[in-house]
Amino acid sequence: MKNRCLLETICSAVVRTPRPAHRGAVGRHHRSAGFPIAACVGVLFGGPVLAQEIEEIVVSAQKREQSLQEVGISVTAYTDTQVRELGFVNTVDVVAMTPNLSYTIPNAESSQINFFLRGVGLNDFADAQENPVAVYVDEVYKPAMGGLHLQMFDMERIEVLRGPQGTLFGRNSTGGVIHYLTKRPSQDFDAYIDASFGEFEHVKVEAAIGGPFIISNPYTIMGRLSLAINQHDGWTDNRTAGIQDYNGADSVAGRAQLLFAPSDSGSVLLNVQYSENDAEVGAWQHESTMPSADGNTSLPLPANVDFWGAAGPGFGGLGADLFGYQDRDGDPWSGDYDRNGSVKVKHTGGALNIDWKFGNLLFTSITAFSNVGRLQEEDTEMNPALAGTGLPGLIAPTFQAETDTITQELRLASDSDQRFRWLGGFFYFDNDVIAHYDLDTTPIDFVLLDADYTQETNSWALFGQLEYDFSDSWTLIAGLRYTDEEKTMHFVNIDRSSIPLYGGASAIGFCSTLPPGALPNPAIGCFNPAPTPLSSSRPTVDHGVLFTESSVGSLAVLDTDMWTGKLELDWKVNDDLLLYGSYSRGQKSPGFNSGFIDVTLVFANNPVATIPFDEETLNAFEVGVKSTIVGGTTRLNASIFYYDYEDFQTFRFEFLNQIIFNTDAEVYGGEIEITNSPNEHWDLQLGLGYLDATAKDIPTLTAGTPPFSPSELRDRDMVGAPELSLNALVRYNWQALGGTWAVQAWGNYAEQIWYDIQNHPISEEDGYSVVNFRGSYTSGDGSWQIYSYVNNAFEEEYKTYTFDFTGTFGFNQQAVGLPRWWGAGFRYNWGGGN
Repeated sequence: MKNRCLLETICSAVVRTPRPAHRGAVGRHHRSAGFPIAACVGVLFGGPVLAQEIEEIVVSAQKREQSLQEVGISVTAYTDTQVRELGFVNTVDVVAMTPNLSYTIPNAESSQINFFLRGVGLNDFADAQENPVAVYVDEVYKPAMGGLHLQMFDMERIEVLRGPQGTLFGRNSTGGVIHYLTKRPSQDFDAYIDASFGEFEHVKVEAAIGGPFIISNPYTIMGRLSLAINQHDGWTDNRTAGIQDYNGADSVAGRAQLLFAPSDSGSVLLNVQYSENDAEVGAWQHESTMPSADGNTSLPLPANVDFWGAAGPGFGGLGADLFGYQDRDGDPWSGDYDRNGSVKVKHTGGALNIDWKFGNLLFTSITAFSNVGRLQEEDTEMNPALAGTGLPGLIAPTFQAETDTITQELRLASDSDQRFRWLGGFFYFDNDVIAHYDLDTTPIDFVLLDADYTQETNSWALFGQLEYDFSDSWTLIAGLRYTDEEKTMHFVNIDRSSIPLYGGASAIGFCSTLPPGALPNPAIGCFNPAPTPLSSSRPTVDHGVLFTESSVGSLAVLDTDMWTGKLELDWKVNDDLLLYGSYSRGQKSPGFNSGFIDVTLVFANNPVATIPFDEETLNAFEVGVKSTIVGGTTRLNASIFYYDYEDFQTFRFEFLNQIIFNTDAEVYGGEIEITNSPNEHWDLQLGLGYLDATAKDIPTLTAGTPPFSPSELRDRDMVGAPELSLNALVRYNWQALGGTWAVQAWGNYAEQIWYDIQNHPISEEDGYSVVNFRGSYTSGDGSWQIYSYVNNAFEEEYKTYTFDFTGTFGFNQQAVGLPRWWGAGFRYNWGGGN
């Protein structure tokens, strides 16, 4: 007892010793009273150090600013300092340090982004689809998946909200919300420039300047201009002479803001953005494959087996696909390509935010528009057969689309300091997608598909949320949202090859020996089944489908009412401990399949009735804890959940077409996040996610037309849902040479991931670890910093996506993660810049 008293006396003296404040990667401030255990631990390990209190992180998960620890939602949040110190470059980088968040991307930078949160996601890549993990930028919903690969620059914070957010964020937030918030103008002048240079001729520059234009009584006008450039050469080597290397990027972005504050009661913010991404994509890695004996599983093709030469109408060869090609070099960052693949995305948008206080009421209006234009081309078959011929490739798809969006949100909220708090609002959404897809396979005497569609969506919603404090410890939260939505589709797909494929013949071995309704199977030497008869949805033999109101009637119109909401009970045990339990209901709106669909059953199992798919509903049950422990030096947040997932919208790939269909699923799991600053030198972070995600009644590849028989259905693990995900960070800083030195190691691990709902062995990533390092020196006054980094330091090889063409052409497409990447940079701040 005497020893403890002596130690307490010493430690109390230590923690009261005045020291200059310091902010590190996680942000914190000194704890100046009490007897924190971490301070005594510090004494034992090298003597006097000052315990650190974790910095409060402010989030807007409930449409108002609150401490992260006061919100009964599982949230991972990043401050501006964390975004910078972690080296986040674009919107997908947040995945690395967020438990139970993953993503898929067909190819590389600037391509379609599909986020998966707690297993909830959609890996279709058609421009008409929206993800069930809603993405917001500065309170504005971004529906176009092709416009989500954005540079992150001049950031304020990032918030990842897990679980349905159907009350306050509404449509298509079944899985949750990722919210990127940028810095607003302020009355203080600040500016910065941050430039880095690295491997693959990488040049990244971002800069911003902001401050007041006019400060007077009673009004103030402020502005902010932010710019970013990100350029690098291709990191996938093309062995084909005369054709580009792949996965280079050339991106520019800018944002201009003008904030007018006519009084202390209100403000008007005009925000205009522009970005342009030009990337060299299409560098799939080639894997030769073959079907299993029953045709329901796709397998790697052994190097000593000539499957396609013996069984199919192609060239084959030992270990080769249907075209006689194989890639056996074992290098995931090289290949043979005969087409200059690319993706070009332009994103323009603007928003007008009005916040006005009337007594104890706060009125908010957010009016926004955006335009996303995308053009993507790729070399699907991944071989050099047509290099130098001027032809685009054996299988050459081109995807072009333009998405126009208008949103309007109106909110009225009570004073947040009252015991009874409420918020009500109205939301309007207008979204038009005009797309043109081409698929050129004429070099193999196959089809030239010309698919054009227009999808129009109009939606409005009323929503409200109530919060009532029964006492200082107990709070009840209830929210409800009603959504009315109408979606129409006008789709036409025509074969312009002059090959009468849909009439029943083609020059590469097509035959009519298969029974009507059978799917193509090149393994037995036949492609086309007997064609479907002509009808209003197939007016000529060249039509794959005509899907409009005039041809299919009400099937082309989806008119939906949806109810979403939540019920939550919070128990604030003390200032450092919050326990919560909640039920949330989320819904994602119905939609239409919109790839190279057809009703002939030549390309996929797409009768007219299967082109629309239904809305999905997720009922989520969650309990969690938010705690600050060990004398304020440690933040420990944890949650567990169960999802009853009805009519889950999932995706399968058949022949040359993507198909979304509905089934049920069940998901349960949890997250733990720990942030610790034991003393002024160390920052530690640990995140752990666990998932058990099962999709039920998935039809086999050889299943007939719906409804499927029980023998054709089986349960499968959901896509993008690793059972275990882990992230960690260790940072050490010290004072020397008049400034602060820091070294940091961080990384993530993901266990088994499936990229195909059929769970083919070729679609499995069996687990990977990525480790990154960073070092920096910051001047004593904080005005400048130099830094260096190495990402994927041990050059881990891992998949980020797969597409299975086994039953069609005998290969599997694999997208892979970035190789090792090093660089160094310099940052300079003026005024109050961070």
